Amino acid sequence: MPTLRELQQELDEYVAVIMGREVPPINNGEMTLLEYANAVYSRGMELTMLIQRAEASGTVLKGSKYYKFRTGELRSFVELALKAIELGS
Repeated sequence: MPTLRELQQELDEYVAVIMGREVPPINNGEMTLLEYANAVYSRGMELTMLIQRAEASGTVLKGSKYYKFRTGELRSFVELALKAIELGS
């Protein structure tokens, strides 16, 4: 699993694009925001699943940094990406 800092940097890059601070890595005209947001939303849900799997196996404990990342920062990112998908559709 990537380090917590690597995960935070990954989300920061996604947010910069969604918020219009960076140019998206794809250009599909009017569908760009929708398709990008959908891709990064899926990545956010994948990260959620991987952390939950680690929680279930006992590798990540409740209250740990990864747990707090999943229930805080990652959850907020997933909501932000979902709103961008709704805006793009």
